[in-house]
Amino acid sequence: MKPWKLLPSLLLLLSALGLPAAAAEANAPVKRELQLTYRLDGKKPQFILSIEKAEFTSVAALKEHLKTWAPGSELKWAPGCVRLGEEPLLSSAAEMAAFRAFLEERGIAWVLLPSG
Repeated sequence: MKPWKLLPSLLLLLSALGLPAAAAEANAPVKRELQLTYRLDGKKPQFILSIEKAEFTSVAALKEHLKTWAPGSELKWAPGCVRLGEEPLLSSAAEMAAFRAFLEERGIAWVLLPSG
């Protein structure tokens, strides 16, 4: 048999061997830091929650992203002391409690450093 005829079988075997490793890596717990920034080009500030380069304009959108995280992951947040008012999570004890419960349910550790 000619060696080039074995190429499709070899490629199939290699791709099958690589899939479990890639899937395991995709589901591995992560450690990330949450940032809160604001856009001040309107009448009132628009708050933006971000993790690395991903930005979310609502807690609901952030939660949708966090649903993709593996249990055992960690989200750290040091929001600092300066407030403009109406910041997501920081302006409502009930909203913060609901967010903590969401993370706990998902198995995501929450590290809050209140003083920044």
